[in-house]
Amino acid sequence: MVILTPPDEKETLSYLVQTFHQHNRTVLLETTCVEQALWGKEAGVDGVIAKGHEAGGRVGEETTFILLQRLLNQVSLPVWAQGGIGLHTAGACYAAGAAGIVLDTQLLLTRESPLSAEAKESIARMDGSETICLGAELGETYRVYTRPGLPAVEELRQKAQALMQHPDAQADTLNLWRREVQSRVGWEREQAWLLGQDAAFAASLARRFRTVGGVLEGIREAIETHVRIAQALRPLDEGSPLARAHGTRYPVVQGPMTRVSDRAAFAAKVAEGGGLPFLALALLRAPEIEPLLAETRQLLGDRPWGVGILGFVPQELRQEQLEVIRNYRPPFALIAGGRPDQAALLEQEGIPTYLHVPSPGLLRMFLENGARRFVFEGRECGGHVGPRSSFVLWNTMIDELLEALPPDKLSQCHILFAGGIHDALSSAMVATMAAPLAERGVKIGVLLGTAYLFTQEAIETGAITRRFQEEAIRCSQTVLLETGPGHATRCAITPYVSLFQQEKARLLQRNLPAEEIRTVLEDLNLGRLRIASKGITRHQRYGQDPQAPKFVTVSEEEQYKQGMYMIGQVAALRDRPCTIPQLHHDVSVKGSERLAALPLPAKRSVWVSSQGRSSDIAIVGMSCLLPKAPDLQTYWENILHKVDAITEVPQDRWDWQRYFDPDRKARDKVYSKWGGFIDPIPFDPTRYGIPPNTLRSIDPLQLLTLELVHKALEDAGYLDRPFPREHTSVILGVGGGSGDLGQQYTLRSGLPMLFDDLPAEVWTRLPEWTEDSFAGILLNVAAGRVANRFDFGGVNYTVDAACASSLAAVYLAVRELEDGTSDMVIVGGADTVQSPFAYFCFSKTQALSPRGRCRPFDAEADGIVISEGIAILVLKRLADAERDGDRIYAVIKAVAGSSDGRDKGLTAPRPEGQIRALRRAYAKAGFSPATVGLIEAHGTGTVAGDRAEVE
Repeated sequence: MVILTPPDEKETLSYLVQTFHQHNRTVLLETTCVEQALWGKEAGVDGVIAKGHEAGGRVGEETTFILLQRLLNQVSLPVWAQGGIGLHTAGACYAAGAAGIVLDTQLLLTRESPLSAEAKESIARMDGSETICLGAELGETYRVYTRPGLPAVEELRQKAQALMQHPDAQADTLNLWRREVQSRVGWEREQAWLLGQDAAFAASLARRFRTVGGVLEGIREAIETHVRIAQALRPLDEGSPLARAHGTRYPVVQGPMTRVSDRAAFAAKVAEGGGLPFLALALLRAPEIEPLLAETRQLLGDRPWGVGILGFVPQELRQEQLEVIRNYRPPFALIAGGRPDQAALLEQEGIPTYLHVPSPGLLRMFLENGARRFVFEGRECGGHVGPRSSFVLWNTMIDELLEALPPDKLSQCHILFAGGIHDALSSAMVATMAAPLAERGVKIGVLLGTAYLFTQEAIETGAITRRFQEEAIRCSQTVLLETGPGHATRCAITPYVSLFQQEKARLLQRNLPAEEIRTVLEDLNLGRLRIASKGITRHQRYGQDPQAPKFVTVSEEEQYKQGMYMIGQVAALRDRPCTIPQLHHDVSVKGSERLAALPLPAKRSVWVSSQGRSSDIAIVGMSCLLPKAPDLQTYWENILHKVDAITEVPQDRWDWQRYFDPDRKARDKVYSKWGGFIDPIPFDPTRYGIPPNTLRSIDPLQLLTLELVHKALEDAGYLDRPFPREHTSVILGVGGGSGDLGQQYTLRSGLPMLFDDLPAEVWTRLPEWTEDSFAGILLNVAAGRVANRFDFGGVNYTVDAACASSLAAVYLAVRELEDGTSDMVIVGGADTVQSPFAYFCFSKTQALSPRGRCRPFDAEADGIVISEGIAILVLKRLADAERDGDRIYAVIKAVAGSSDGRDKGLTAPRPEGQIRALRRAYAKAGFSPATVGLIEAHGTGTVAGDRAEVE
């Protein structure tokens, strides 16, 4: 595959596409606008990438949320989305119909990242506000990371201003600008880093998924989960939880729009259409507000409505507005640029109040102060905009909510998403993205602004002029007018935009202070929106001449020339008027219908091994608890240093002297006092949700297995990293029948059959029966307890194949992975049966070494030495392990088994049966035994067993 960036000439693009197609390469074109995508279609590319404004490097004006919608509607090619893609917004892209997503800066903190430690530290601290765009006025915008004292960025800023003030021919200026950027881009400390706002996702993605493969798998799982939840809950449908909480038909809110939503009749039309209207009070004084609220209350009656106020207005004006609000008590309020204490004052008056929240830091603070109603509005909106795109803001805020609040408090939250929402497609995207919130009881809805400018009712009620709507319909691109850092207004491109930009260039050329420039430009903007929306302007003599009216009508031509048409990027997606009921129905009902019809993402095909193909199963995690080896490292060191872990039976286990007799045939005696015994280890039952008072009723094997699985997952890196628990199985090889605890219960239950009366001391030394005893003594419950405590959804069972129990477990685990029924298997062997009962069993079969030394394949070998221990492996398909960036200890190429068939003895080994298993294993693995460099034998140290293995 080849990804091209758009060249300056169409002919060049056509030539490149044709050349790569001749070499059988798939060609995608990275585009930042519709025009480039149409170029690509004409040139014959196989697909396009919608690279949004929030991405790093060269970008356009439209964000991924908007550009993706435009390309899907206007270009009949597969579309990939790039910019602002995280765990939640990836699902939104799928819901929209994107062919896929593109990740770049989100992956910079994964294990594979080549960046320096210093660069990684900087990226890890990002929250999405640390990037800026340079060069927009020159016709080619680059998004870069910025911080104080970064010379490359400051140099580029100055170069851009210089080129803008002294332009040569446009092509020459653009080439000069490109060279300036290219000469400073890199990853050294002093260079310009091409980072997107979505680099803020890198830390959480790396923390959760570690590797590039892990991130990709995590996003795949998130897409499927988000879609499934959204389809089940339909959170934006008619009558949704938020709609019921608002008392409206739809979970749709009309956002307060200065100089637009200041008409009671317009609010009434929104309410009649099933939405929640908000009046924009902006800078209105009490004499203007009072009749507006009175008329609204009269027109709407019992239907809900609200007021939108600004939290940053002067204190005197705020108090004046609040006094009127208290008198009329609107059912709802919304504060832009406000604080939790301001909302709390209104809440105390019985007015539920929403707060605009533009950053995760503010959201954390607002949540700590008890606020629970929020508006998350992305940069796509019209008018004054925040720094983050909708995708970046929404993804960040969803994560913040999920982390900051427990489920019982999350369900108290009411969330409105805003910025670029206007129809069924955009609504379905939001519903999918916000599915995890809806699942936890959060009431979610959407806030619309620009979409209402296209309604017939907006003109009929005088909210806007007809010319304003005509300009909205004609608008195919918006622009930001920036008066200063952090102060930008989005509007349609009209003659006023040129006037503003010329004045700004003139001010910059004079090298005036930034604050003075901002003041001049803000003054230039005053009254421009009123001219555009209402077709009136303040009379020049008002306030001086008592006869002069406050406002005078402006001609339609002057409206267009002088007005500032504040409008969101949504304008480019709409080309005809509609009614408010149609708008609401489209967003809520049709959006939910679209979501319901969406097919669930196809599961990735699982590779299934066929006969003769090697298994290729990776060991990605290990743990052990063995005699004199409480962990892997100690076990390996013991091997290297030839540590003898065999000891006499410890006195705290049982007194071997009561049972020992060197005579092999002595009745009710054992002739070996040797074995391998694990040392005590600390165990915290609360880690596994086990009440401490139940431990006496649970065999230690079950508890130790829990601990060893925990350590194996930790070793594999999956303790705090997501993995497919639903498809994780547990298979344990456990032999011996009954553990020490079970034998004691057996003794307790059997004593009454032998004795009528026993001293109390006997009973107190034996475990008492409890409701936990039965499950506690069954060794086959060990696997089930692991699955239960670790939340695994695959199969779980134990297998008993005597000395081959662990190998049998591995055999079955490999089959699970090959068949695709499991994606991960916890497999192991466990044996803690080191009681007198076990020694009797082996002594009476004459299998134990009386010297306590097992000497496999030695002429002096005289038997085995039994030991206890637990070992756990974490297995995955090799391809999956490589994809997920797992550390791979070894690869299991094949596992095979066999039986000896009919023979003279039941327990005597038979070489023919062992050869049968070996042949099957090598055939499966696909290589010859002659190529093997190390063989590990069973090596029991018994004469018959060793002889069979050697043969």
